[in-house]
Parts: sequence; structure tokens; C-alpha cells
Amino acid sequence: MGLKRIVLGAIAFATAAMIALPAASVAGAAGSKTIVIGSVNFPEDTIVANAYADVLSHAGYSVQVKANLGTRSVVEPALAHGQLDIEPDYAGTLLLFLNANDTKAANQIGSDVADLKKLLSPSGATVLNPAPAIDTNVFVVTKATAQKYHLSTVSSLKSVASQLILGGPQECPTRPTCLEGLESVYGLHFASFKALDEAGPISVAALKSGEVQVVELFSSDGNVVQNGFVALTDDKHLQPADHVIPVIRKSVDTPKVAALINKLSAKLTTDQLSKLNIEVNGGASPATVAQEWVKAEGLV
Repeated sequence: MGLKRIVLGAIAFATAAMIALPAASVAGAAGSKTIVIGSVNFPEDTIVANAYADVLSHAGYSVQVKANLGTRSVVEPALAHGQLDIEPDYAGTLLLFLNANDTKAANQIGSDVADLKKLLSPSGATVLNPAPAIDTNVFVVTKATAQKYHLSTVSSLKSVASQLILGGPQECPTRPTCLEGLESVYGLHFASFKALDEAGPISVAALKSGEVQVVELFSSDGNVVQNGFVALTDDKHLQPADHVIPVIRKSVDTPKVAALINKLSAKLTTDQLSKLNIEVNGGASPATVAQEWVKAEGLV
């Protein structure tokens, strides 16, 4: 959340505490200044950030990756204030972060990109082309839990939610796409909530051990397939259209930089993203996985 999945509103974007990074500006090819690329604190975002860095570095730009900086409430204000130049995000959830009421536009990739450009413009930022890859929140149970309670959709949780513990990132209770939305849209009331990580190994381990019975993961997360988990269908369309999208400072958005990143984004599909995540889940570093992928796709 996207993280990728944090919806705190436009005020947080403008006023949240800044991270300790030097200001950065665009470098011309082989220039001396550095483009700083940031990511939130989960591996998928770090993979994409490193992929951006690889294609720009190969083209002669000086780049620096600042990975695992924290949640979106840290990374987005840093970009707005020029401490970061580029960061990969997720279109629908980012739109809700900036305007929690823009739910209709957030569910459609065409409208959310247009609204993102309007909302980011006052802070000197914009977005480039979204990738075909989409990674949205999914609520997941084990196969045993699905069979025991006959679960296939989020709605099917309603009769048993009071017996189950929901796990998710610490911000989940206040997110419209997480516990808040599960209560207001689906009418679900869980026995309790347990704060875990952002769709990471702690969440996976908690589900496997039975510490929680429902957990929020990401649709492109290889853990879902690898562990035989059941991703419940979002039958009331709570989640936004979360295509991977580059957020970039306008000062960095030159035609050459945009062309390089847009070419990369065009090749990034959901299947590709899932495969990259599986490699990282298997122990490979996000930087290595990104480097090998951009080479295999002929991007460098």
C-alpha cells in the first residue's frame, strides 16, 4: 500500500515530516548531478525503483537509489519537496492518498492518471505512463480456511468474520481500502486486528501459522501462488486500479528521461512483476532481480 496502500489525504502529502536526504536535481547524460530514486518499504517497489535506476544509469545519468524509506506518507512528501526525484507508485491508491474522496476516478486507470497530474502539479511533480502491471490489495486466507468456511469472495466472510483475526499493516484500521473499507463496504467485523508488515514475510508467516486467519497481501505477490493461499474476490470493488506508475519531479521530466522510463513501463506486466517477486521471495536481492530483468528485456 503502495506503502503503497496508505490513504492519509492531501494534507499529509504537504506536511508530513521530511526524510533526511539531500536535495537532488536532474543530471544530463554523463552529468555530475544525481537523480535520486526512492521506494517505499516493500520489495516490489524496490525492484521497480532499481529498474528505473538501471535504465537511466545505462543512458549516462548519475543515479542513486534510496530504498525502503518507509511508507507513502514519508516518500511522497519527500518527492513533493524535492528530496526525491522519482518513485514508483500505484495509480489508484496514490490518487486516494492525495484525495480520499476521489474514489470513482481511482477505480479507472484513465481517470486516475488525469486526476493525479492535476493534484501533483502544485508540488512540482507529475506522472509518466502507467505500466500494464497492476498490483492491488487482496485479502487472503489459507486453503484450509477457505474450505472450512466456504470462502471465495470478500462478501463470503460476513458470517464468519467475528471468529477470525485480520492481519495487515499498522495503518490498515484507518485505510478506506483495508479495515475501514471492509467494515463500511462489506459490513465485516473481525474478532480483532493484528498489526503486521506491508504484505511481507511477517504477514505470510502469520497466516501460515494461524496467528491470523485473513491477511492483506498484493495481487502480484508470488507468495499467494507459492503457498497455495486463496485470494478472495473483491466482489464489491473496494480496491482501486493500482497500475504501477512512475511519479517524477517536473524538473527531472525531460523528454529523454520520460522516454526511457516509459519504455520500461510498457514492458512491465502483472505476470512479469509476479515472477520478479517470486525471485526476491526466493532470496535474490531486488537490485539483482531488477538488473537481470532490464537486460533480458533489452532495456539496457
